[in-house]
Amino acid sequence: MNTTAVDKKTNWRQVGIVTFLLILLVGPNFGPVPDLLSQSLSINDSVLALLGSFVISFAIIIAVLLRMSGGVPLGELVRSLGLGAPSRIAANIAGAVLGLLWGMLFLTSILQFDPDTDLAKIDGFRIVVALIAAGGTLMEDLVTRGFLMNKLKEMLVPTWVQVVLSALVFALYHTLWGFNPFSFVFSVVYGLMLSGLFVWGKRSLTPVILGHALVVLISEPFASMLIFIVA
Repeated sequence: MNTTAVDKKTNWRQVGIVTFLLILLVGPNFGPVPDLLSQSLSINDSVLALLGSFVISFAIIIAVLLRMSGGVPLGELVRSLGLGAPSRIAANIAGAVLGLLWGMLFLTSILQFDPDTDLAKIDGFRIVVALIAAGGTLMEDLVTRGFLMNKLKEMLVPTWVQVVLSALVFALYHTLWGFNPFSFVFSVVYGLMLSGLFVWGKRSLTPVILGHALVVLISEPFASMLIFIVA
């Protein structure tokens, strides 16, 4: 077996491992974990615990990425995945617009289930939750866009396939543990847009982060509360 074939096999194995970890560690946060938390904690404590579990799950996966990369410094790893890389201005603008619109969509959704929610209320809890959630989305983008799509590129997988596979993995771990066809399609569409921003932005995570972190900065803690309300 030549070196190229060995490298390709290694890359596919790494993609498989990370996909498995996303489903195993992150996926339950969109299914059984909220159910368990809601049985013993208040809604505010449940939201904090859920986001903490989300962040810890991605921290474990990033630690695995560091191990896979041969122990390179964390800063070097995240830069190689597109964090801080130059991007197209148009892609950044599109990412910001997507983040704003998607965030407003979440706020509209919470009103459908709880019309009395005070969306304008800003307190310490909302700020802390929004910042934790934004940090979690950054970690998620490093893995789901930066790592997976760059690994697929190394294996000469066509760009459109990279975009679709990343979106499918994104949707899979978001919905597998509590599968709902509407949620799956919704996640695929959003995943396609984020993956598309990654490609359009010259594989910089800047437009992706704008399109993702802005959503939670606008919609938290209500977006996480929605998970408990509809569970």
